Amino acid sequence: MDNTARVTSELLWRATIIAALIDAPLVILIGRRVSLELFRKLKWHLAAAAFVVYAALWGTFASVYFWEEVYKHVFPTWSRWLLPGGYGVLFGALAVAFWRASVAFRRWQPVWFCLFGGLVSVVGHTIGISRGLMRVPMLAEASATSALVFGVFEFIFYWCVIVGLAIAMWKAGLQARRRSNAS
Repeated sequence: MDNTARVTSELLWRATIIAALIDAPLVILIGRRVSLELFRKLKWHLAAAAFVVYAALWGTFASVYFWEEVYKHVFPTWSRWLLPGGYGVLFGALAVAFWRASVAFRRWQPVWFCLFGGLVSVVGHTIGISRGLMRVPMLAEASATSALVFGVFEFIFYWCVIVGLAIAMWKAGLQARRRSNAS
């Protein structure tokens, strides 16, 4: 008997609602608390934070926990341990692109950044679906639509975390420079 956990469409729709309820206050908080001036200073911190977040996600979930059940069916075996670094670099570059697109807006630049991050999941998950992602036993009972919609809200959460981590990195760098100048 196969003991693989099953992800269903119903589960993904419920998870989407929960993710949206988590995302909404985070996006509002980011929109209110991250000034446009600060956001403009975060370009490379956002890239570094995106690298860290996505390398950690891919390293933990794709290369370790769900490799056997999901990712080995979508990626070649040789790529298993390259995925974290590769996706870290890719999403770091996307962070710079999203930052550039976001600063073109007059208002809510950090909010746009998080929304672009959510929407990029549609591209990645569509590629995964085309490579057989929804045919693996763990996901076979879920619809592509439920997976794509959930992915948007899942990724918005990640990009909110990226903004928070970038701010923490920026503040840590600022404090380090102050200590260096004081001594």
